[in-house]
Amino acid sequence: MSQFDVFENPIARARRAYPFVVVLQADLADTGRERIVAPLAPRARLSGTAGRLTPHVKVANVDHVLLVPSLAALPAAELRELRGQLTAYRDEIVAALDYLFLGV
Repeated sequence: MSQFDVFENPIARARRAYPFVVVLQADLADTGRERIVAPLAPRARLSGTAGRLTPHVKVANVDHVLLVPSLAALPAAELRELRGQLTAYRDEIVAALDYLFLGV
């Protein structure tokens, strides 16, 4: 499991609204059993999502919104269904995290 890996959302009741989650935690920051993730929502289901905190990305050729303000810790063991990788969006994701935590 690596930073920016995209997994099927392991929370079944949330999967319809947020089908995927992305690992935001750095590989070096191995905290044991949990990983810090943020949900991905299909862009077509959301309006008014443009902004620094909500980068737009593609997963499985579908536009999604990365909801950085909705960070959560999930058990790493539950992140089983790898669906993609968002390394190509690294700059946008890091900018969103910087804005959320540092205001820059």
